[in-house]
Amino acid sequence: MKISIKTLGCKVNQAESASIAGTLREKGYEIVDSSDNPDLCIVNTCTVTAKSDYQSRQFIRRAVKSGARVIATGCYAQLRPDELAKIQGLNLILGNSAKHRLHEYIDNLPINNVIVNSPEVSMHSGPYYSSRSRAFLKIQDGCNFSCTYCTVPMARGKSRSLKPGDVLKTADRFCTEGYKEIVLTGIHIGCYGSELQPKSSLFEVVKKISTPHPEIRIRLSSIEPQEFKKDFLVLIKQGVICPHLHIPLQSGSDKILKSMNRTYNTSFFKELINSIIQTCPDISIGTDIIAGFPNETEKDFNDTIRFLEEIPLSYIHVFPYSKRPDTKAASFKPQVNNAEKKARVRHIFEISNIKKKTYITRQLGQKLDVIVERKDATNGFYNAISGNYIRLKVRSENLAFGARLQVRALSFSNGELISVPE
Repeated sequence: MKISIKTLGCKVNQAESASIAGTLREKGYEIVDSSDNPDLCIVNTCTVTAKSDYQSRQFIRRAVKSGARVIATGCYAQLRPDELAKIQGLNLILGNSAKHRLHEYIDNLPINNVIVNSPEVSMHSGPYYSSRSRAFLKIQDGCNFSCTYCTVPMARGKSRSLKPGDVLKTADRFCTEGYKEIVLTGIHIGCYGSELQPKSSLFEVVKKISTPHPEIRIRLSSIEPQEFKKDFLVLIKQGVICPHLHIPLQSGSDKILKSMNRTYNTSFFKELINSIIQTCPDISIGTDIIAGFPNETEKDFNDTIRFLEEIPLSYIHVFPYSKRPDTKAASFKPQVNNAEKKARVRHIFEISNIKKKTYITRQLGQKLDVIVERKDATNGFYNAISGNYIRLKVRSENLAFGARLQVRALSFSNGELISVPE
């Protein structure tokens, strides 16, 4: 049987889809692209915004229309199975807790059946298969926080961690399979190990991976500002952790941060970013911003603009606020109208573009540590990703997929950084 897997949303979903693919391959199924006429389509959904809900439904309908049998899983399936059940031709809806058992349902698929239980399935390691050049290792799931705009705690339950022994076993397997970068993923990886007995920590588990595997670079997918520990800077300077951090801010207004129930203020965030840059001046730091949160006045938005302009970021991911059912913020008033939200997103996006261009331009003449992702459509070039999270082109005639090498950045034009092997 040929099976395709479509993944929406975060790196946690990507890691879970790779685990699903690995398990299915071990069971004898063939994993194919959605364009290869699969017999079964699995859609791993996301529900972080109304747009991701719409995209999830769109992919499901497209899969049904292709004539394939279809399974929907993921966070949207977990929280809104009633909405997905309205789609004619969808065979099965599985919540997050059933993802790891998806293979058990394939041979006898029901029609429009829904299986959604508590999302708090215990953490486990399993097979892995991905066409990506980097491996995603999910070490943590769930969230103990209660941001007023977020449905993640409802979709994924309380925080729980993969045991250190299982983390190391999976990392060993990735190294054996030839991966040169491991991306540690989770909903709150900074909380890793806090509920384990004995307790562990993200710093400790990174050390456990890197000690036997000094040839591997480790990337932290995203870490909350209040969870970042200065010890990580030592590992970044040693080359163990990639010189790239993604630290969500969400707003540059203290009033809005309080309304979001974020547990820090702008002074804390600014001090953290500046201290990181002081120790690792060449590091890339990105962040997330939600534009148009309820009761975000023009002054609040301008505070955010000024704050973003002041801090040394290399890129910004910006999202318009999306009202999520059953969250506290859904009832907050006044809600910002859609036109204003779009205008605010555009403004922040322009700031991001300037910061990104400035950071990339600083790399000219520098030596970068890259991993080859694929051959570019342009002859003589390969697409690659650097340790400091720049997607660039390497001019070469023969590079292996997933290879790690040092390159020299030569030029930046038309939004592309061009480099050559050292």
